[in-house]
Amino acid sequence: MIPITPIAGQTASHLQQPLNAPSRLIEQLGGAGNVQPGASSDPSFGKVLNNFVRDVDTQMKTSRDERTKVLSGETTNLHQAMIASQEASTSFTFMIELRNKLVESYQELMRSQV
Repeated sequence: MIPITPIAGQTASHLQQPLNAPSRLIEQLGGAGNVQPGASSDPSFGKVLNNFVRDVDTQMKTSRDERTKVLSGETTNLHQAMIASQEASTSFTFMIELRNKLVESYQELMRSQV
């Protein structure tokens, strides 16, 4: 049996929270229900989204690197490569859905009469 080892540079605690990018986005926005209209918080919305996109990009690169290592025979941690791939896929899907909701909200705002 092949022992389960974490992805390079990550600890086992990383595997307990597979979706870092979405949870970090919610945390930076002030929690699920803690965002109050008109309240100014320390990080701007643009910075939060920029950090979120950067996190998703990092996950995609990690997934690609793990897949390359498995395909080249550099490592036999197929399970870690699959976990990284699923994390990246889920984060990317979340990012696309977030973008769709933002565009939809913007279009609804533009359709409203003043």
